[in-house]
Amino acid sequence: MSKKEFDVYFSLEEKKLNVSVFKKSEDNLVFFFEDNLGINSINEYTDFEELEKIIEKNIKKVEKNINEFVNNVFLMIDTNETISIHISLLKKLDNKIIQKKDIQNLIRDAKQQIIRSYPTKDIVHIIVNKYIINDLDYVFVPTDINCNKISADIEFICFPKNLIKKIEEVFNNFQISVDKVICSNYAKLFVNHNSSESICKAGYNLNKGFNKQEIVIVPKKVEKKGFFEKLFYFFK
Repeated sequence: MSKKEFDVYFSLEEKKLNVSVFKKSEDNLVFFFEDNLGINSINEYTDFEELEKIIEKNIKKVEKNINEFVNNVFLMIDTNETISIHISLLKKLDNKIIQKKDIQNLIRDAKQQIIRSYPTKDIVHIIVNKYIINDLDYVFVPTDINCNKISADIEFICFPKNLIKKIEEVFNNFQISVDKVICSNYAKLFVNHNSSESICKAGYNLNKGFNKQEIVIVPKKVEKKGFFEKLFYFFK
């Protein structure tokens, strides 16, 4: 099977669908188009049969433009069912130099707390807003100081599991898998003007590691390799 040349992004917003296609070799947007959804909002009660018809039409349009089959997509969602959960965890290190595993354990513990406390939610983004080390704030973890205690302020952006499942099923009906889900409202934080095209580009950039404070979540299909295998930018 030949290697795919393009990354395809489907962005579901209120009353419209945006599609962006990026050429991997050029790391650049090659085309963008919009379509009317006829759906007032994206949530668990959306008319998914109607959504499927629109998705099918636009999949065919993408395949015609790129001259290859679409097997996987990145999905951006704008929904009022998004929740943002903030948690802070503390670890004592007894004046030792901070190790990568100390940060991993903090974030892993926080993630497990969210999973236990919100069993109906899927985590789509994990952002470490700051570290507090010896009572001083840091955006990134310094590597050359001894530490008595370290805490991390972590934000989890979550969607309802049922919503993700239903939308994934729509794409699965066309033998297309969803590689990653991105929160559109989160992507909007990284654009100067909220045009649909700019938001899709921001989603693409975030997926490539643009926000150094975001923890990369390993996709479900390769999660067995370890949650932190592709963890970026713990230390600056």
